[in-house]
Amino acid sequence: MFEFEVYFDDSGTDGTNEIAVAACYVSSKEQWNEFNRNWKEILEEEHFDHFHMAEFVAKPEAGHKPFCDWSNEKKKRVYSRLAATINIRVRHGFAIAVPKKSFDAYVLQEFKEEYAENHYVWAVKSLFGILEEWRKKYRIVVPMQYVFDGGSLGDRQLMEIWMRYSQEEEARTRYGLAEYDGVLFQSKKVFRPLQAADILAWQMHNHMRKVIVPGCQPHEEFSRSHPGFRLLRDRQSLNLGFYSTQQVQDFFEKTKKHHDITGRWPWEGHGPIGGKVRLTEPGRI
Repeated sequence: MFEFEVYFDDSGTDGTNEIAVAACYVSSKEQWNEFNRNWKEILEEEHFDHFHMAEFVAKPEAGHKPFCDWSNEKKKRVYSRLAATINIRVRHGFAIAVPKKSFDAYVLQEFKEEYAENHYVWAVKSLFGILEEWRKKYRIVVPMQYVFDGGSLGDRQLMEIWMRYSQEEEARTRYGLAEYDGVLFQSKKVFRPLQAADILAWQMHNHMRKVIVPGCQPHEEFSRSHPGFRLLRDRQSLNLGFYSTQQVQDFFEKTKKHHDITGRWPWEGHGPIGGKVRLTEPGRI
């Protein structure tokens, strides 16, 4: 048994998307049990089996049952109930969004070979770093149960990250990894907290594509969020990181200098070098 459980999901890991997202929610085992009870009640009362954000927002002609048959009023009601359950039951949310073209344009070959082979791995490792800072802030020292969406395109990369970190005592301490039984790969349909992480990942991807990439000014960023994203963000405990092209370029310039001087890559436990990624702080609204 673990006192805390972390549920991860991703968005944009396939080759057709221009943005890679890693997202997760963490809460206590007790609160996740209550989350499952609340979520199950919503599913039963609204007559559907599981929630998948991409299918939920798809146009009716896509034919994703039962969502394609729902009225806008029912969609709004169901989403609001799910969002409220997330906000009540989760302890903290984390997400990182990376523009793939920017990563590919500025990444160092040695960095890819030795540290993060692609944009998704970099997003996940950055997320681990922010999780570490959260653990430090709240003096959480116990290992946590990590649960990932099984069957995703990022499975192999996630397992490689886990195998490496779980064998390093320092990394285990930083991120709260249990050496043997701390990771699970499960189905979203069965492990309902993964459906919450799916919602956060989708909203991050949508926000990055429609608001951040076009060059929205930081002071306008929240007001231009999708209404469904604002429901998840308003007065909630979240750390959300949106990499701009300039931030990616700055990151790799500083990374190269660090590597040239020290002969190693900086610990991702300190987040993006210099803390320059655009992060929204907990309680910003």
